[in-house]
Amino acid sequence: MGSIKVLDSAIQNKIAAGEVVERPSSVVKELLENSIDANARQIEVFIEESGMKQIRIVDDGDGIHHTDGPLLFQRHATSKIDMDYDLFQIRSLGFRGEALASIGAVAKVTVETKHVDGNPVFIRFEGGRLAEQIPGKERKGTDITITDLFYNTPARLKYMRSMRTESGKIIDVIQRMALAYPNISFRLVLDHSEKVMTKGNGNLKEVISDIYGLNIARHAVAFETRDADFHIRGFLIRPEITRSSRNYLNISVNRRFIRSFRLSQAVINGYHTLQPKDKYPIAIIDITMDPKLVDVNVHPAKTEVRFSKERELNQLLESAVRSRMKDEMLIPDVTRKAPVARQQTTQDTLDFSNVERQPDKRTETGRHHPVTRNFSKTSTDYRIVPKKTVLNETQEAIGPPAERHVQKPAREAPPAESQTAPDTPIEAAEEAVEKEKLPYLEIVGQLHGTYIILQNDTGMYMMDQHAAQERIKYEYYSENITRGKTDRVPLLIPYTFEFPMSDIIEIDDRQKRLQSLGFDIEKTGIRQYAVTAYPNWIDDRNPEADIEELIHFVSSKSDFSVSQYKEEMAIMMSCKQSIKANHYLDRPQIEALLESLGSCRSPYTCPHGRPVIIHMSTYEIERMFNRVMK
Repeated sequence: MGSIKVLDSAIQNKIAAGEVVERPSSVVKELLENSIDANARQIEVFIEESGMKQIRIVDDGDGIHHTDGPLLFQRHATSKIDMDYDLFQIRSLGFRGEALASIGAVAKVTVETKHVDGNPVFIRFEGGRLAEQIPGKERKGTDITITDLFYNTPARLKYMRSMRTESGKIIDVIQRMALAYPNISFRLVLDHSEKVMTKGNGNLKEVISDIYGLNIARHAVAFETRDADFHIRGFLIRPEITRSSRNYLNISVNRRFIRSFRLSQAVINGYHTLQPKDKYPIAIIDITMDPKLVDVNVHPAKTEVRFSKERELNQLLESAVRSRMKDEMLIPDVTRKAPVARQQTTQDTLDFSNVERQPDKRTETGRHHPVTRNFSKTSTDYRIVPKKTVLNETQEAIGPPAERHVQKPAREAPPAESQTAPDTPIEAAEEAVEKEKLPYLEIVGQLHGTYIILQNDTGMYMMDQHAAQERIKYEYYSENITRGKTDRVPLLIPYTFEFPMSDIIEIDDRQKRLQSLGFDIEKTGIRQYAVTAYPNWIDDRNPEADIEELIHFVSSKSDFSVSQYKEEMAIMMSCKQSIKANHYLDRPQIEALLESLGSCRSPYTCPHGRPVIIHMSTYEIERMFNRVMK
C-alpha cells in the first residue's frame, strides 16, 4: 500500500499560514488590503500587545454578503478573480483567497459585517473551523477582530521578536498604506494610544507631514513624468535631508507597496553626487502602468513583483529624479529665528598652538619635530587662555575638537618621583614607543590642497590631510564617547526635534543610551523630543544638526552592541568634522595638524583603514631620475 496521502485541510491552512502570516504586521497588511478593496474611506486599527493579544480593524467599506459567510475562511475562495486570464491583469490588492484562511488557521477570529445588499452577520472562527454564525448588528462595513495569534503554533511564538519591534513593523505598514492612499483616512491606536492619524482628504503632502513631520514636508518636491507605458509621480525630499537606510524609499505600483532593489537604486542614482556615501533619500513614488506589464503573483506576501519592461522603467525613474533635482536650487536654507535674549557665555579652552618645550636645534632652524619634546601621558604642558571672540574658520577646523568646547578638567599630576624617571622598564618602553610613532619631519608644502609634502634624510613623505584629521578626531571622539562621564553643555532654549512614528519606537528604546552618552533628552509630545543639554564633544558650530543626525543614527541601528555603536559613532563624527580635499592650509595650520597627529595612538591610518602617510625613499627618487642605475 502506498504512503502518499492528502493532508487534512486544517494542516494545509497552517502550512499556508507560514508563508502568508509571518508576523502580526502581515495580518494587518492583509486585512487593510481587504478593506481598501471593499472601497473603505475610513479605516481604524486597534492593536494590543503588538498584535499578539488582539488586532481589530474597523472600516466603512462595502462589507461581506451574509451568504458568503461559509466561504469566508476557505482557501482560494475570493471575489477578486474568476478565471486564469485574470491573473495577468490584477487590479485589486488581494486576489489569492488565502489571507483569511491562513489567519483563521493560527488565531481566533470574529467578523461582524453587513453588505449593502445583504443582512448583518456575525461569524466566529477558531483554529481552522467555523464555530458560530448568527445575525449581527446593523452597521455599514466590516469589523474584524483577531485574538491569540499563533496560539496553536508555539514554535512560531518562540521566534517572535520584541514587542517594540513588532509594533514598529505594524506602524510601518500603516504608514506606507497611508502614503499610497492619501484619499483614505487611517487611524492606528496602539495599546490605547493613538500613533497614526491621517485625514483622507487626498492631499499627499499633508500625509507626509502627518507621518514624517512638518520639516520634511517643507522639503518635499513634487515631480511627475510619463511615457507610453508608465506614469510616475510623487514627492522627492530635498537631498539635504538624508537617512541611514533605504527604508524611507516608498515605492508603489498601481498603489500597491512593493520592495524592489532595482527601482530603489534608480532613485538613489537619480540623487547622484547630491548625497554623501552611505546616506539614502526619502521619496514617495507611485508608478501607474498596465497590469499586464507587471506580475504580482510572485510571492504570497505580494511585495515582490516582476516587470516586463524593467530596464525602461528604471531609466525613466532615474532620469525623472535627476531632472527634478537639477531644476531645484539645492542651497540649504539656514535661516533660523534668533533666540530671544540668549546669553553668550565665554569659557576657557586649551591652546594647542602655545606649547612649552625645551629649545631644540632642529626647531630653531625651521624644522618641525612634534614628538621630540618631553611628553608624558600623566601631565600636560598646555596653557589655558581665554577663548577668542572671533576665530578663523579654517584654523578652527584644523584644531583639536577640545578647542571648540568647554575646558576639560586637568588630570592629576603623578607623584614627584614618577616625574623624573619611569619606575619600571615597561614604562620606559612605553615612553620610547610614544616618541617613535612619527619620525623627524620637515614641512615642504601642500599639493592640490589635499596632500602635505614632508621630508627628512630618508626621503619624501606625503600626508593626506583629511585622513590625518580623521585619525585625530576619531581618537578624540572615541575617548570622549566611551568615557563613563563627560562634560555637558546646557541649553537655555532646548532644541526640539520631530520624528516619524516609525522612528519613535526605536528612539524610545534607546533613550537611556543617549542619556548615558551625555544627552539630556526627554519626550515632549507624541513625536517630539527636547534636548536640554548635550556632550561637549559635539561640534558647537552647528550642534542642532549634529544632534539630530546622531539621533537618526541611533534609531537606524537594530542589532548591535554598545561598544560597536560607540565605535561607529566615533567614526561617523570624525569623518563629518574633518577637513576635505582642495582645502589649502598655511604653515601654522599644517604644523598644528602634524603636532596633533604626532600625539595620536596610531597615526598611520584613518578610521576606515586608508593610509595617512606614505613614504618614498631617497633611493627610489634617485632611481627614477637615473641618478643610480640599479
